[in-house]
Amino acid sequence: MRTIIVYYSFTNTTHRAAHVMMDILKSKGDDVIPVRIRPLAEETNFLKQCRDAFLSKKPELYRTLLDVSKFDRVIIGSPVWAFKPAPAINTYLDKCSTLEGKEALCFVTYGSGVGKDKALESIKVSLEKKGANVTNKLSFQQADGLDKIREEFKKSMGIQ
Repeated sequence: MRTIIVYYSFTNTTHRAAHVMMDILKSKGDDVIPVRIRPLAEETNFLKQCRDAFLSKKPELYRTLLDVSKFDRVIIGSPVWAFKPAPAINTYLDKCSTLEGKEALCFVTYGSGVGKDKALESIKVSLEKKGANVTNKLSFQQADGLDKIREEFKKSMGIQ
């Protein structure tokens, strides 16, 4: 199966989770491409980033792969900021090609956990509007170790 894992990571927490997923899928023979997206003009002030997330802003992205037609599965990952996904994820979901008939999974990483369900639902709705079949929604606390992420992802995918 060809899988693309698209994620935004400000502190590398989401990056680590995406790479755990990639390693698991590759170990079972999947062709996996990770795509770390970045805004063209990335705001470095965390509070301003949270404000932009709360306002559902969609910053312009640095060159990235938007055509996902060659993939069978799409995984989208984001940190939770102000009950929402990171603004770069909003842009990606708005601009990526159709996801008609694709299997999709979304995941978020968070500190306190407040807002994680709303952020996951926002990503899920965006994926479904593009035609994806969302099979799983996962969330990982910033303090979760890689073993817990590995265990939860494998369980969600039915991998022993």
